[in-house]
Amino acid sequence: MDSPERARSVTPSREHNYSPTRPRSTSPIPAQRSRLKSTFGAQPVSTRVNAPTFVFGSSDRAAAAKVFIDSDHSKTSVGLNSPGPVYEVKSSLGRQLESNKESPTYVSFGSAKRFGKAREPRTAGDVPGPGQYQGSSSIGPQVDSRLRSPESVGFGSSTRDNQAKVFMGPDFSKSFFGQDSPGPSSYSAMSSIGSQPLSDHKSPPGWKFGTAGRFKYEFVERAAKTPGAGQYNSIGSVGKQPQTQKQNVPAFSFGSSQRDQRAKMFISTEHEKSQYGTCSPGPASNNPKSSLGFQINSRARNASAVGFGKAKRLVYMPTDTPGPGQYDT
Repeated sequence: MDSPERARSVTPSREHNYSPTRPRSTSPIPAQRSRLKSTFGAQPVSTRVNAPTFVFGSSDRAAAAKVFIDSDHSKTSVGLNSPGPVYEVKSSLGRQLESNKESPTYVSFGSAKRFGKAREPRTAGDVPGPGQYQGSSSIGPQVDSRLRSPESVGFGSSTRDNQAKVFMGPDFSKSFFGQDSPGPSSYSAMSSIGSQPLSDHKSPPGWKFGTAGRFKYEFVERAAKTPGAGQYNSIGSVGKQPQTQKQNVPAFSFGSSQRDQRAKMFISTEHEKSQYGTCSPGPASNNPKSSLGFQINSRARNASAVGFGKAKRLVYMPTDTPGPGQYDT
């Protein structure tokens, strides 16, 4: 609740802003702007704390069972959400579907034909004779991967030029010093006179004869391009300057702002108290929704609705019932 001194400071008088540490303000405050705000309910001023409010809960009882109270209370709910005797135990006989379990051996009946060619008498042409077996030789490369091929020795196909590239030792490599080096007069030395193609060499200064024409003076062409008297387009130094290196002179004009924006200017904290309630809605300005019928607000529950049926009355289907003598017995 506001103190009497604070309530007295917002009364419409000329000395409402009087304070020992602040200068006295002589601006009057309209009476309609000095209304006090109630300390009950929601507070529009951010420096005031709203009072606690209490409402009826909208949660159902099923959600109350999920609230954690303590560990001892949770032990009473052990087994409520567990499945009952509905485990599907796989049989240990027959083929096992799980990879970590070994399937037992099983015996089945053969599906080959009986009394086939095995019972027919054999002739001499069916039995291979001597020399008809195609055995692989054990000499040379073996085609069968289970047999190891013997070692083979062949003549080298490398040339003698590659022999010089074989490294035998540092002392032996000294005998090849100078073989790959260029001989006398084989160097292509660049001349140090003139333009140097190498970037680390500086080119000497060069002189050449000019190619400009004679008896052609620059002041003659310059005089032909110079404007004469009265041809300069000088910009005035009064008003707005189009050139960026010149500063515009200060200009004064009438303001176009409205008086409504003047009220939004912050002057002081005490002055802001005179604006309390000017932007708040008045009585009967709220448009409360009806609690009857269909609710637009998703947090409000719709009431139960009862309607009349739309089906037709006294509608019979005599053709669906068979008459006398139509039974086929």
